[in-house]
Amino acid sequence: MNSKSFFGGVVVSQEADQVARLLIQELHIQKLHNLAFLLNINKCFDDHQALRLWLQRILDDEQTHYDDLAQEARLRLMSLTH
Repeated sequence: MNSKSFFGGVVVSQEADQVARLLIQELHIQKLHNLAFLLNINKCFDDHQALRLWLQRILDDEQTHYDDLAQEARLRLMSLTH
């Protein structure tokens, strides 16, 4: 999968978008403006946009495989709350 997905002003891969949709639903992530700071994403983005950009960064920078992305993101998100 290399095609891009456009959501709310951000363009990310379909992989990042699919995992973001899964995590938003699973973790009940609201469309606030708190998560961007924690994920080191520009604070102009709401939480849904920030999550997508963060997931794309993980895919790009760390060469994480799509199958592992959701699990890795869950672990990282849970560590942010502690």
